[in-house]
Amino acid sequence: MDRGAWRRHAWWAGIPSVVAGFGAWAAVADDKTGWTVVSAAAAGVVGGFGPTVADRLAAKREARRRGEDALRVVTSAELPASVAWLLHPGREVVDFLGRGWVLRQLESWATDPDAVAVRLLTGAGGVGKTRLAREFAGRLPGWRCEWIHAGAEEQTAALITSGGVPSRLLVVVDYAETRDRAGVAALVCAAQRATGVRVRVLLIARGAGLWWETLSAAYPQQAQLLDALTGRSQVVELPARIEESTPDEIVALAARDFAAHLGWPVPAVEARDRPADTPVLRLHAEALLTVLDGRPRHGRYDVLTEVLGHEARYWRFAARRAGLLAADDPASDALLRQVVGVAALLGADAPDEVAGLVRRVPALVAAEPERVARYAAWLADLYPTADGTTLGVVQPDLLAEALAVRVLRDYPAADRRRVFAGLTVAQAVRALTVLGRARTHQTDAVALIEVALGVDVPRMIEAVIQVGVQFPGVFTPRVVRLMEDEDIDLRWARRVADLVPYPSLELGRLAVALTTRIVAGLTPETPPDVEAYWMDAHALRLTEVGRRIEALITSHEAVNLRRELTTTNRDTHLPNPAMSLNNHAVRLAQAGRHTEALTTSHEAVNLYRQLASTNRDAYLPNLALALRNIGFIALLFGRVDELAIALTAEGVQYFDELATAEPAVFEERRQVARQTLDDLSRIAGADHGGSSSGDPEPS
Repeated sequence: MDRGAWRRHAWWAGIPSVVAGFGAWAAVADDKTGWTVVSAAAAGVVGGFGPTVADRLAAKREARRRGEDALRVVTSAELPASVAWLLHPGREVVDFLGRGWVLRQLESWATDPDAVAVRLLTGAGGVGKTRLAREFAGRLPGWRCEWIHAGAEEQTAALITSGGVPSRLLVVVDYAETRDRAGVAALVCAAQRATGVRVRVLLIARGAGLWWETLSAAYPQQAQLLDALTGRSQVVELPARIEESTPDEIVALAARDFAAHLGWPVPAVEARDRPADTPVLRLHAEALLTVLDGRPRHGRYDVLTEVLGHEARYWRFAARRAGLLAADDPASDALLRQVVGVAALLGADAPDEVAGLVRRVPALVAAEPERVARYAAWLADLYPTADGTTLGVVQPDLLAEALAVRVLRDYPAADRRRVFAGLTVAQAVRALTVLGRARTHQTDAVALIEVALGVDVPRMIEAVIQVGVQFPGVFTPRVVRLMEDEDIDLRWARRVADLVPYPSLELGRLAVALTTRIVAGLTPETPPDVEAYWMDAHALRLTEVGRRIEALITSHEAVNLRRELTTTNRDTHLPNPAMSLNNHAVRLAQAGRHTEALTTSHEAVNLYRQLASTNRDAYLPNLALALRNIGFIALLFGRVDELAIALTAEGVQYFDELATAEPAVFEERRQVARQTLDDLSRIAGADHGGSSSGDPEPS
């Protein structure tokens, strides 16, 4: 939480119990350091002394302000350390403008006790999503607002579930599409299920694409709840256009605010035909440039490039201070620009990774360790982060994306490839995220994506597994195509294939490409249990992408292998043929082979009965599912008999038991099983109501 937000929420600082509890929130909140907790406690102490201490502090602040005003009159104005930082939404240099209808919509959502707990705020880069969220949070009196840092989603969900939260809590998750999907899903569910308090989760993302529409797949234990919470009605789309003001007015007002912040004269702003849908960040950048240049802007120009040109002054100043530059020259400027651009592309997750980042710049590949260390220290100090553990980069994001693309664009082909060689998975994920976002406003980004994916296909595949859902159709088809000519290590393929989430509309083709390679690499020396495992996995993935005939053939082979294994060691291998048989029964049903499907399903039920008789807790869910699938198959083909109804009813009984113990995991399956039984009973003449029983489930 920034200092302004802290002041807005300092009303609770004097409550000792809440101050003590704040330590948990300090671990999950963005831009929050240890001194924040101390200042909260101090606020309570100062309040206890009454007006004497407060008046004394206020008098000192006023004297300091007067001194600063007097000094400003006689000194020349200087640029701030980073002019780009003036554009950051957290600085709030420019007064917030317009967006009244969006703010009213969000305020109504927050205060409506019957509203669902989540909203997704979307919009293109630079339209002002983060600034709007900050303005919205500041307009909620009596609410506490927390901005959650990456990786803290599940921890935040646990805090909410534990009940240790204020009665009114707004949780903001920026870059939601880049976060761990299971963590985001857990957070949304925890907020929705919170009792006795009102918790609202505001997610911010550039779009509500596949990552949002399939969030329930990342958290199947509460899939039904997530499907109800992640519809289009929960999405608030923020257009670029600010209806209350024209672009000319926005530029003029921003120029006034930048000038006031810098203590510079307010320049005249050129009135011209600015497109109504120009993102507010670009309008603010134009206003900032007008102030910095001291004159109106004329003609066509790229404001992002020009802001970066001004930012280069900061890089030079910091480099001179670090002993990197003895004098300004174009070659040194270019080198600094390249180091900052590569950092914006790849980032670093730990201080010891920064030196390796510096060596990716072509001119510094063979540099002496001492020189590299100086560049690394300079880079780490440019944009310090709150926790100091990760590398900060130039902001806002559009500037970072523009800089990264333009630095790479200017490299020869060999140097471009060298930048992407030997990346960590985390760096590859960041590179693809930056390029995937940049392609909407930087045409060169598409060609750079091709270069990045082709340098180290296995490593990029691991990255695409994490980032592909954010950019449907962008990365996955390309790496699948590249795999066709790649010499794939089978041990790597086996490890990575298990990382692909199931089900996944976007990554299904990639999973099939991996399991196809694995199955093709099976040999007579492959242990039968390993072969059966990958046959099962391949059949599952083939079904996922609609290749059902191939899936059925592969599934049949897996069943035969599993059966053979039980002849040698039945107790060890029995769970596997039960699973394979249940899955094979589903595929037979999907292929229209009713009799075989029912026979196979009954065989799976018998095996699960044996397993549950020796370990009921472990295998009761599987038995309940297999029983429910018998009812579905009978319903699918309209051949309902008393046995199908009785077995489905038994499955419902087990799901009732399971859902009572673990409702978050089994409630949805219980409802589906009950619906199947109702449909069977209606067809058989004993109508219990209902209309649909869903689909059969694989184990």
